[in-house]
Amino acid sequence: MFFTSLVIFFIAQVIQFYLGAYDFNTMYISFCAGFVLFIPLVSLVLHPLLLNKEGKRDTFHFSDLLANIGLVCVVQFLFFLIWITDAIALYSIYVDQNSFLAKAFDIQTQARGDMTFEFYCFNFVLAWVFALLSMVVGLLPCLIARLDNLGIVGNFVAAFSLAKRHKGMFCLYALLITSSVLVPLLYAKYLFLVVFPTVLVWVFISLNEKYLLLPTSKK
Repeated sequence: MFFTSLVIFFIAQVIQFYLGAYDFNTMYISFCAGFVLFIPLVSLVLHPLLLNKEGKRDTFHFSDLLANIGLVCVVQFLFFLIWITDAIALYSIYVDQNSFLAKAFDIQTQARGDMTFEFYCFNFVLAWVFALLSMVVGLLPCLIARLDNLGIVGNFVAAFSLAKRHKGMFCLYALLITSSVLVPLLYAKYLFLVVFPTVLVWVFISLNEKYLLLPTSKK
């Protein structure tokens, strides 16, 4: 878990360096929001922590990991397309209407002045939405597949059932995950290596426990 967090941290520092070189520092928050999309993939390394109904660790199989990686990559690719499109469009419209991004993508708009604060707020909300979706359609289906293997459709149905039953909890978890990624990377970067893995492990274990309490989960 620490290693995966270190990889994300390294990628973030490289991106921040090059954005600064091209004077796109404001857009860094968009990339930080995009890192939330790594959550389903990163959570795969936590599967050995899963508890079954008897409170025992499930045997971890590498073949299961590969199958889940395929599912997660499909979901994350779709999220990535949405994220990068919104990030470029919003930056070009609300932050820098004269940037080469606006010209490259032929984004034409009337000058709106500096709306950097609004841009930051939108990216935080977008990251929260990504965190919520990452848990429901990325992390949970893989977790359920490891425990019950209900089939692709069944795994997603069970995931949405759990999310519907604990809407407030999922919103809170999404907020915690978003804060553990954005706040450290923006204001205290080295703290990310401690806060992010701690929050994600706690959320993962909590979701495991909540799912086992569902009446539809296998005994």
